[in-house]
Order: sequence, then structure tokens, then C-alpha cells
Amino acid sequence: MLFPSSPFERRSFQNQFFYLKRDDLLYKDFSGNKARKFHYFLTHDFPIIKRVVSSGSNQSNAMYSLSVLARLKGWEFIYVCDHIPSFLKENPIGNYKAACENGMKVIESHTREDEILMYCDEKTVHVEEGGRQKEAEEGVAVLARELLADIQRENIQNPYLFLPSGTGTTALFLQKHLPFPVYTCPTVGDSTYLQKQWTMVEPETTHFPIILTAAKKFHYGKLYPELFELWQRLKHEMDVVFDLVYDPVGWSVLLEHLPHLHGTPIYVHQGGILGNSSMEERYKRKKTIIKHL
Repeated sequence: MLFPSSPFERRSFQNQFFYLKRDDLLYKDFSGNKARKFHYFLTHDFPIIKRVVSSGSNQSNAMYSLSVLARLKGWEFIYVCDHIPSFLKENPIGNYKAACENGMKVIESHTREDEILMYCDEKTVHVEEGGRQKEAEEGVAVLARELLADIQRENIQNPYLFLPSGTGTTALFLQKHLPFPVYTCPTVGDSTYLQKQWTMVEPETTHFPIILTAAKKFHYGKLYPELFELWQRLKHEMDVVFDLVYDPVGWSVLLEHLPHLHGTPIYVHQGGILGNSSMEERYKRKKTIIKHL
């Protein structure tokens, strides 16, 4: 299965124009960059494989996309998670709900690696958390070629790319395949953690993107009124819905550093908006944080 090139659009925010690579519109059943990361598994034949096993959080974008991959391939999908809250089990929503509907089998365990090893054999594909592995390079390289074509078509001078990172796999392989700067920011852990993620799949440090950090540290998955309000403003001014976990952090960091960055900014929209429903519900339950929800 191959995807058509995702849209490339010019939008403005706060009187500054940006180009958006709309990987959120790439394919309806994949969360943006996960279609890129799992391109290898989608497009190659695996005649003896019967199962895919992975692990991560209970609202992971990768979890949902792997459930789609497994459904398309006719594989069993086993997902190991530290904990599924009782509220989520009783009121499924977002990525968790959709993945369960695709046949995902969830195992709760605080010893993920031990649990995964129990299912790994010659008929099993083990996908690292968030798709952090060498196989992701194939699909991200396709994205890089699309970006080069987009930039040439639009005659963009002095481009640079920005995208927020979880594992940082997409940013890493984009920088490897692009001749201009790729900027990113950590949304899980700090810069040291992000660089460690990179070295696990690409020991050659010359390909590493440039990490930008924020004056304020945002903790992954925590609710911040200013991030929710930024997400709303982006939606209103750009007429684009972004992911509510990663993108507000990414845009906050980009806007903070924008005066010191030279060139034409391109923001990669990596999808993940299916998970917004669960984040919005969390904000609604925190009436003292977001009073007008």
C-alpha cells in the first residue's frame, strides 16, 4: 500500500506565515507520521508473520495505527501497557477505543519487556514504543522526497523544518535525508532523553536534528491552560486542528524561538488528532483549569 503525497499548505498565525506539511491528511486510518514509520511493514510481504507486539501508553497514536496495520495484514495485535484506568475501561474513548475495535489485545504489566519476550518468536514482529526503529527510515525518506518536491514547486528559499518529538524518530530520519536544518523539541523527557532515543536507532550523530528547548518545562501529558488556549487559537486562525498533546508544546517552542530562526518555516503536522477526544475530556473534568469548557 502506498499513500499519495500529503497536502502542502501556506497558512498564517499571529501575522507570520508558515508552510504546513499536512500528514494529518495522509490516510484516514493512520495517525500521520505513523503511516510513515510503518510504511515498511505496510508495503513489504511477511509470509510467516502472524502477530505484531508493541507497548506504550494507553492513548498512544502508535497503538491505534498498529491496530490498523494488524487488521490490514490479518495479524494478531498484542499491546503491553503499564496501566489502563478503570474509567477508560468503562468509558472507552480516543485511540484506545478505536484500537480495541480493531481487535487489539491489551496486557497490563509493569514489566513490559519481560511480557513482550513471552510473545516474540519467528512469527512475531516486535515494534518498539512509538515506532522507534530502523525500519521507520524507509517511510520517512519518502516524506523527505515529498518535502523537497513541495519546496521546489513553491520556490521556497532558505527553508527549515520544525516538528515536535516523542521518540524523535521522524525528525531524525528527516534530517538524514534533507539538506537543510530540521528543528525539533522534546515533549517526553528532556534533550538528553531525546538524544538517547536517537542513538538507539542511528549511532551516527552527524544526522541529529537541532533541538530547541522552552523557557518553561512542560511535562508530558499534563494539562496546561496556556497550551489548550494556544491549541484553540491555532485552530481558529489557521483553520487546522492539531494534536492536543504534542503540537501545542511544539508550537509554543517554535514561536518562542522564531525571532532567532532564519529562513522559511515549514511545520510538519504529524496527525494524532483521534486522541484529542480523550484529552478534551480530561480538560473538561478539570473545571478549575479550563473554566469555559
